[in-house]
Amino acid sequence: MFTFFRSITIVNIREWLQSRHARDLLLVFSIQVFSLIASLLISLTITNLLGAAAYGIFSYGFSWVNLLAVFSCMGYEQLALKELPAYRVENKLGLIRGYFRYATKRILIISISLSGVLFLFSYLLEHPEDNLLRKGLWLALPALPIIAMINLRFAWLRSFQFNTLSQFPDKVLRPLLLLLMLWVGYFLYGASMNVWFVITMSVASIVVALFTGNSFVKRKVISVVSGAEPAYDIVAWNKTALSLLMVNGIYFYLTQVQILILGSFRGASETGVFAIAARLSDLEGYMLFALNVVLAPLISKLYAEGKIMELQSVITRSLWFGFLFSAPLIFCFLIYPGFFLGLFGAEFGDGSFVLILLTLSQIVNFATGSVGYMLTMTGHHKIAMQILVVCAFITTCLSFLLIPVYGKEGAAISAAINNVVLNVAMAIAVFRKTGINSTLLRFR
Repeated sequence: MFTFFRSITIVNIREWLQSRHARDLLLVFSIQVFSLIASLLISLTITNLLGAAAYGIFSYGFSWVNLLAVFSCMGYEQLALKELPAYRVENKLGLIRGYFRYATKRILIISISLSGVLFLFSYLLEHPEDNLLRKGLWLALPALPIIAMINLRFAWLRSFQFNTLSQFPDKVLRPLLLLLMLWVGYFLYGASMNVWFVITMSVASIVVALFTGNSFVKRKVISVVSGAEPAYDIVAWNKTALSLLMVNGIYFYLTQVQILILGSFRGASETGVFAIAARLSDLEGYMLFALNVVLAPLISKLYAEGKIMELQSVITRSLWFGFLFSAPLIFCFLIYPGFFLGLFGAEFGDGSFVLILLTLSQIVNFATGSVGYMLTMTGHHKIAMQILVVCAFITTCLSFLLIPVYGKEGAAISAAINNVVLNVAMAIAVFRKTGINSTLLRFR
């Protein structure tokens, strides 16, 4: 570690900042910071105006929608990050155009079908038992196909290395518009504004984000291949996409499972408290998310070109600079958890244990680096899938055992154990399969 800090000189920092991936990283990180501030203001507005139960309803509905949107993509958004950079290098523009057509049609059909099936399931079985959670889910369901298309289209922008443009509609425009609508709604309707109004406004902001993102895709991506004759490699696409779906889908499932089970067993209020604590702990990972946005296509490209040493250097330097950005936030959450939770209302004060535990587990997440992308973007998605399946089984069992008895504290324990086991196992797999040390333990 001391070697790393001695190696930080003005020249090194200047060289790092002059690289394209560093500039992209800083731009994406700036967008993430804006998104973070806007999201916090949205959460503060909802919780202070409507309380923990309303935020629980909001979080529960969109947890289901976001989870199913990932599965609706069938791995094709991750396939774009893996294959399109290689197609561009090999000038296979026909395959890129064919992929665009096939992926769009396939995902639209699946996402619309899934939203209908989930509505029927919830309506006929009256699940969840909490009527408010059930109505919130129904209101959020129309956003499912829209979010699926957002995930797909923005992956296209990332695969063409338009990283900043890929983040702007969803991370800047969408929260800014929702925040503006919340404030206008409160000004016009005051105390009569309710959570159903909030969910409807959120769906509207998602629609605007999709239309804006589509305009970027048409100008920056579709135009590049518009003259090419569509070609298809459906069998190979489906085979690879299925593996990537399992990896990305289980990853996302692991981020939502505690909220879904907590809502089903303990109701809206505890779900709201846990959701806020989880959102705060996720703030530490915003820099890691920014790293992943920039590094995912770069990992695929450098590994395909056999530039292992360059890839190792990029990963190590980026991760250390990212960690230095996040360290103050980690310290604040560990020392003053009650203060930050109290900003959202008095009823969130008893979530301190949850925030501390989740923060500690996020340190492990950051310390192991972009392990998921390191495996999937280097062709080792089967190993990643095996690890994820085992972790998903363990986490689900723990959640069903702990949450009914201990509530949000049980959810925090389950989530923390998952974070530690999953990331350590994947970091070991990355080193064994690629020879690359993805963790903070490498200092050069």
